[in-house]
Amino acid sequence: MLYIFGMSKVSELISSEYKSQMQDLLGADYDKYIAALDEPAVRGLRVNTKRISAADFFAENKNKLGLEKLEFCDDGFVFESDDKIGFSPEHLSGQIYIQEPSSMLAVCASGLEKENRPLRVLDLCAAPGGKTGQIASRVSDDSVIFSNEIIKSRAEILRSNIERLGFCNCVVLNEEPKDLGVFEGYFDYVFVDAPCSGEGMFRKNPETINEWSKNNVEMCANRQKEILTIAEKLVAGGGKLIYSTCTFNKQEDENIVQWFLNSFPFEIKGVDESIKKVTIPAKNNENARKFLPFFSKGEGQFVAVFECVEDRQNKLYSKKHYRCIQQIGQSENKLVKEFSASSLIQDFSWKNLYRVGDNIFFAPPGFDGFMQTALESLKFVTLGVKIGNIERGRFEPNHNIFMAFQDKFKQRIELSDDEFEKYLHGEELARPDLSFKGFAVVTKNGFAVGGVKVAGGKLKNLYPRGLRI
Repeated sequence: MLYIFGMSKVSELISSEYKSQMQDLLGADYDKYIAALDEPAVRGLRVNTKRISAADFFAENKNKLGLEKLEFCDDGFVFESDDKIGFSPEHLSGQIYIQEPSSMLAVCASGLEKENRPLRVLDLCAAPGGKTGQIASRVSDDSVIFSNEIIKSRAEILRSNIERLGFCNCVVLNEEPKDLGVFEGYFDYVFVDAPCSGEGMFRKNPETINEWSKNNVEMCANRQKEILTIAEKLVAGGGKLIYSTCTFNKQEDENIVQWFLNSFPFEIKGVDESIKKVTIPAKNNENARKFLPFFSKGEGQFVAVFECVEDRQNKLYSKKHYRCIQQIGQSENKLVKEFSASSLIQDFSWKNLYRVGDNIFFAPPGFDGFMQTALESLKFVTLGVKIGNIERGRFEPNHNIFMAFQDKFKQRIELSDDEFEKYLHGEELARPDLSFKGFAVVTKNGFAVGGVKVAGGKLKNLYPRGLRI
């Protein structure tokens, strides 16, 4: 079956200049690549193992979704279903994240899941959140992940995806990379999924073909050098920087690797056999790997893992002050405690609760004085879990608390198919059989999709307006 875009095959849309580049790069494999461009793009998903094990999800959904396990990613699958999976209970309850298979490569190649310690991780170019979620599902709960996106609207999408997945140890930043100098020498892992010419996405998004040019490739390569020059300073001694693109050309891949190794105190590390099996080695450096659509199930990706060989110490400095982050006071703590006593199985530790304006956040377990000082100088969207707001002298829970702490609520209400559809539309639900009053998690197939306020047998819908279908 050929992938048709308009009236043309993808292979007929790409320029002769691009074809010549790929012939030089692939040699005898060029024809396989061209043939692969005219095949359907591969659809992939990753299981959020903080919600459900990959084995359980596979057993329950193998036939429904036509799942096939990826060789290199234990929680990654390709699927064949034509259903609108983005509106499915599995997606909306955070059991899965829709993610193109090759984009899972960088986190799998990093090896961070082998670390037996709390980690400090930065996902520098993070939206919409695939790699952040993949990282969060692999590190310990007392690790902290800083997830950065320059564009505010995309940072909100990033926040929303992290919220849906229920992670409690993420901080979403909204900064230019150059303004993150406060974290110099701080991170154990820094992921740089760099803006690139996107050659690996031509089959999936053929409209991007018209944006390709030699000038754009050169512009991207220069931008990548700028980002890496900033990013390498943020890596701790012995820490790792993972560089990835979704493109194939040597200017943005192999040449960047050689430039980086010549410029900074890093060495390139090898990858596991599971990664080698689905990739081909880069030219002149077999430790850097290329994922190609004719070789594996997926689109296109390049990855290189670097380790800092310099002894470094974190240097805290701050020149800006955007906002005040402070532990909640007695009055706020009283309101949160009243909510906890009526709605939750256990109370929050006030030491982890911080107020930013009217917002109350449950900070990540590793949140400390350094992070507090650093974040006061930065623009951020969320800090751990936004549990609620103080409004007119009372505590109002946020959607985030229902998704992150679903198991802590005293009351859980399972929705029928009809109720689930109405809930997503934002409608009020009737449950005359319910006699209690207060807040409850609503679930579908046992997994949280949001919250309600129960009174008089009616469920006031708390599903955010921006998420309603």
